[in-house]
Amino acid sequence: MTPIPGISPPRPEEPRARFLLELARALGTYGTSANRLEEVVAVCADDLGLRAQTFSTPTSVFVSVESEHGLSTYLARVVPGEVNLCKMMQIDRLFNHVIDNTLSPEDGVKEIKRIVELPSAYPSWMTIASFLIVSSCVSYFLGGGPKELVASGLVGLVVGILVLFTGRNREFSRLMEFLSGFMAALLAGVLAAPMGGYMPAVVAIAGMIILLPGLTFTIAMVELATKHVVSGTARLAGAVMVLLVIGFGFVIGQHTAELLVGSIETVPSTRMGWYIEPIAILISTICMTILFQAKMRHAWVMIIAGFLSFYSARYGSSLLGTEVGTLVAAISVGTASNFYARTFDRPALTLMLPGLLMLVPGSLGLKSLQLFLDNNTVTGVQSAFTVVIVAVAIVVGLLLANVVLPPRKVL
Repeated sequence: MTPIPGISPPRPEEPRARFLLELARALGTYGTSANRLEEVVAVCADDLGLRAQTFSTPTSVFVSVESEHGLSTYLARVVPGEVNLCKMMQIDRLFNHVIDNTLSPEDGVKEIKRIVELPSAYPSWMTIASFLIVSSCVSYFLGGGPKELVASGLVGLVVGILVLFTGRNREFSRLMEFLSGFMAALLAGVLAAPMGGYMPAVVAIAGMIILLPGLTFTIAMVELATKHVVSGTARLAGAVMVLLVIGFGFVIGQHTAELLVGSIETVPSTRMGWYIEPIAILISTICMTILFQAKMRHAWVMIIAGFLSFYSARYGSSLLGTEVGTLVAAISVGTASNFYARTFDRPALTLMLPGLLMLVPGSLGLKSLQLFLDNNTVTGVQSAFTVVIVAVAIVVGLLLANVVLPPRKVL
C-alpha cells in the first residue's frame, strides 16, 4: 500500500491500548463517573506496562498511551446508557483478570464486547412492575396516603410502559422525558376526581421519580469537586436539560388535566401506619435491584443501603438539620460502600447507588422548577438553592467517607 503524502500510515494494532479503550468505553456507557473511570484506566495501564492519560466526558473518551512504540492517542464515542450493576461487576472481574495476567488483553477485548452485548438480566414486565412498585413506595415517602399510593402506582405503570416503548424508537426516545412528565401530570390530575381527591403533585412526582436526574446531578457535582471540570459541566448541563424538559411536560400535563376535568382540588392525605415505612423501604430497594440490573443474590446489599441511607438521613436531619443530616447519611453510605468493596471485592457502586438514590434531590429540583413556571419566583429560588446545598452535602460526605475508610478498589 502506497502511503498518501501528508497522511500518516495506520498505526499497528496494540492489544493493550485497544483493551484500555474498550474498557473506558464500557465503563462510560454504564454511567461511571470520570474520576473513577480515569483511575481504573490508569491502574490497568500501569499493570500492563503502559503509561496512559485519559480524558472522558459523558459522550466520549480519549486515551493517550505511551509505550515502547511511541505515543498514540485514541478516541471512542460513548453512548450513555442506564446503570447496569451486573455488567459493571463482570467488567470489574475482567480487568482484574487482565492485570493479573490470567487473561490476555486480546481476550479481554473480546470479553468486554461479549459483556456489552448481553441482554437485560430481567424481562420487560419485571422492569415495568418495578416502576409501579417504586412509584407507590415513593408516594409514601413524600407524604402520601392510600389514595396517593394507588394513583402513583398507576402513573408509574404508564410511565414504565412509555419508557419501554420509546426506547425502541429512535425519534420517540428523544421525547421520553417530555412525554413522561406530560403523562404523569395528566394522569395525576384526571385520576383525582374519580378517587375523591388527593395530593396530585405527590402522585405525579412519585410516578416519574425514576426518571428524575437527581443521581446524574449528584455524579456531576462529584466530578466537579474532583476537578474533572469538563465532564462534570457536561453532565450537569445534561441533568438540568432533562429536568427542564420533564418540568415543561409536567406543566403542560397539569394544564391539560385542568381543561379536561376542571380545577383540581388538593385534599390532604391520610397517613398510614408506621409499619408501612420499613415495608416500603424493603420493597423499593428490592425493585432497585431490577432497575439497576443487579443479580437478585445482591439484593441484600441494596436493602442494607436503603435502610442505612433513609434512617441516617432522617435521624441526622431531626437532630442536626437537613444539610448536616444529609452529610451524615452520605458519610454513612460512602463508608459502608468502601467497607463492602474491601470485604467482598465488589464494586463500591453496588451499595452506593441505591443508598444515594434515597438522598438525591431530584424531586426537590422538579418542585423548584414548577414553582418558577407558576411565577412563584422567591420560593422557587429557595427550593433550587436547597437542591444545590443537598447535592453539595452528598458530595462532601462521599469525599469524607474516603478519608474515614479509604477505598481499596478503584471501581
